[in-house]
Amino acid sequence: MGRDLASRAEQARGQIEQQPQTLGQQIQAMQAQFQLAMPRGAEAGQLVRDAMTCLRTTKDLAKADAASVLGALMTCAQLGLRPGVGALGHAWILPFWDKNAGPERNGKPMGGHVAQLIIGYQGYAELAYRTGRVLNIAARTVYTNDHFELAYHLSTDDMVHRPYLDGPRGEARLYYAVARLKDDGYAVTDPMTHADMETHRDRFAMAKAKEWVGGKETGRRIVVGPWRDHFEAMAHKTMVRRLAKLLPKSTEFAYALAVDEGVRVDITPDVAPDEVTERPVIDGQVEPDAIEPPSGDSPPEPPAEGDGWPPVTKPGQGA
Repeated sequence: MGRDLASRAEQARGQIEQQPQTLGQQIQAMQAQFQLAMPRGAEAGQLVRDAMTCLRTTKDLAKADAASVLGALMTCAQLGLRPGVGALGHAWILPFWDKNAGPERNGKPMGGHVAQLIIGYQGYAELAYRTGRVLNIAARTVYTNDHFELAYHLSTDDMVHRPYLDGPRGEARLYYAVARLKDDGYAVTDPMTHADMETHRDRFAMAKAKEWVGGKETGRRIVVGPWRDHFEAMAHKTMVRRLAKLLPKSTEFAYALAVDEGVRVDITPDVAPDEVTERPVIDGQVEPDAIEPPSGDSPPEPPAEGDGWPPVTKPGQGA
């Protein structure tokens, strides 16, 4: 599969070289191809406008490998999702620094930015609604001061979640997701504890970087990117992905599950996106002072570089 993707990447970049030079112009030149890939009723012109906004507002995205940006946009076209629109929360296209990308010098790659497609849990909800069998999806956090009961019975399950409204709700305790179905049924995930979610993050977060203390590497890898900066949002997305296993699925929904957090360099409008998407491990270099703890092992909050979710990534960061 890797060799096939490499071949597709070379072919895609060959096509791109024949197009206008700036990434924005390349995106605009592909509007007709995006339209071929989009669901009926969707407008490629809107996708192009969203993409241009992403280029202006997402740091280093304009520097990213053109094939990976166009590939991410082609997947958005096929799924009918709008990237970078914070109010919708469908998807984001984020650049990360890949030390194995870019042109070579003395036989070694110099590194470069590569675009990664991140699908938000509202994007999953949108795809679920399109099946016509899902009425509502919600991902929720249970805090220590909330009232929460869950009982499994042979005939039916009982769950009660009453948020505490008379003061601080406390610390995050549990996470779950629930959906109401058109036939008056429902689907709900088993809740995950906060500790279990941290374990899940440490195991599956692809974006990790070297930890630095006192200007020296500690030998540890620490999680960076959205899992560090927006833990609850990523926890909710995790629960919606688990909920998806219990829901009626469309082809687009299945594709979304397969390509989320992946990199695509193929720009063919009629190829299945899961066949041309890789899920890389993002393990790059970051500036030491961006993650170096002032004392102990807890890193400080990184400086704000953009508005909304998800945050703008530094080299080596992703989701």
